[in-house]
Amino acid sequence: MFTTDAPALALNFLRTAQNYIEPVIYKREYPDFQYRELVPVDNSAPEWTTAIDFFSMGDDVGEASEFSADGDDIPFVDFKLDNGNSRVFMAGIGYRYNLQELAHAQAYGITLTNDRADAAKRKYEQFVDGVAFLGRDKLGVKGLLNTASVTALTAANGALGTATWTTKTADEILKDVNDVLSVIFTASNGIEQADTILLDQDRYALIATKRLDATMTTTILEHIQRANIYTIRTGRPLTIRAVFGLENLGAGGTHRMVAYRRTPDVVKMHIPMPHRFLQAERRLLKFEVPGIFRLGGVEIRRPGAVRYLDGI
Repeated sequence: MFTTDAPALALNFLRTAQNYIEPVIYKREYPDFQYRELVPVDNSAPEWTTAIDFFSMGDDVGEASEFSADGDDIPFVDFKLDNGNSRVFMAGIGYRYNLQELAHAQAYGITLTNDRADAAKRKYEQFVDGVAFLGRDKLGVKGLLNTASVTALTAANGALGTATWTTKTADEILKDVNDVLSVIFTASNGIEQADTILLDQDRYALIATKRLDATMTTTILEHIQRANIYTIRTGRPLTIRAVFGLENLGAGGTHRMVAYRRTPDVVKMHIPMPHRFLQAERRLLKFEVPGIFRLGGVEIRRPGAVRYLDGI
């Protein structure tokens, strides 16, 4: 039987359930969203900041030199710095129930599940993942895959006269990868070394499944991981990942490859306020749990450590 106390009881019931649901949700990992692995995230800024100032750093200038014990001509290193400003935006996603759902659950001792809270949290992860890689036109920000400050190179043609990997040999594909890694290294006089390669799903699948030749089980991907100059030079593995969004980002709508050093001094994304659920509130016959978060776009702090290769 409905009573005038039902809305108040339902609201209290939902708020009590929040105490059990939310700790479970925030402990959960969402491995299908890749930004946490591929884009360093910084949560250190104040939650309610509206902008974050940063410097984009070019090549360092200066050389060490000997000087006399009585001298005062010590050389100093210097950098070309470009001041940048990353705005911080408010966004949100929550979940809700209606009075009938909560009253029924309370009357029959049904425990509220975490399905709706989990769906909201997944939408948050999806939103941040999209901003990290492709930016968001509505906010006027770009992502790791399409930032204007990064130099875009064009892949060379192979023996068949085309640049696309579907027409190239394993050695020609390896050369494309090594050419980009070499440009980053040599253009910075050995200071910058890219340790991560991003490809679209199609190009990744191509190199991950195509064998070097019909008599071998070794794939092109395994060949690249063994024979790339970063690994040869450092002894460390080159990270190669597939991400969505690179299918037509290259010049003329072509496939694009991204090479970069995956460290916070090169690329960073500020999330001053990760997603949080606020206390449940009543709105007519709906009972809502608002969720809010605050984030900025991706900052390329050392463009010299990043290159795009279009046309693959």
